[in-house]
Amino acid sequence: MLFLLILSFSLACTLLDGQDPINPKPSLTKCYRFNTSSCCVSAHDASIQDTYSSLLSSQCQREYDYLEDYFCFGCNPIQGDFTDEENKIIRICESYAKRFWNDDLLMPTKNFDNCGITTFWREEQITIVPSSEWANAYQFFWEVKPPFFEDYSIYIVNSESDETCYNIGSVLLIASLILTI
Repeated sequence: MLFLLILSFSLACTLLDGQDPINPKPSLTKCYRFNTSSCCVSAHDASIQDTYSSLLSSQCQREYDYLEDYFCFGCNPIQGDFTDEENKIIRICESYAKRFWNDDLLMPTKNFDNCGITTFWREEQITIVPSSEWANAYQFFWEVKPPFFEDYSIYIVNSESDETCYNIGSVLLIASLILTI
């Protein structure tokens, strides 16, 4: 019964051309949390690693779990639940955005200031101090997209139910249930 519950959460994978999540072989290294069930393969994972490496210095790459999770969005086995491929929209939960950004979504965050961020997505790559660059979380999510979803819009939604938007808590719960089985 629990297995059926887990399967009911996953929809077709964007990076796997609409297929169901797979058990990636060889294993993922950057998005290793999804080695049991994933919406990506090792080539996607390597590309995500390259992109993430260009964002942060090597000293800071393991400092931000929520940022790493955001960049691994495409590998998440339930990412299809929160992705509208036709309209190119990703819905993330306000609760997730608050943990990511540091509670007040309308103010700058200092969460990433100690490391800085390199703007790999802009024509001119520069290193910035995030609290000086983005006035709020909405600006950040509008500009910084997960790899392979650069042409999508990210919407922060206030949802009573985490089933309609992306939230790391539900992701980790499902991953732990899969490992338990």
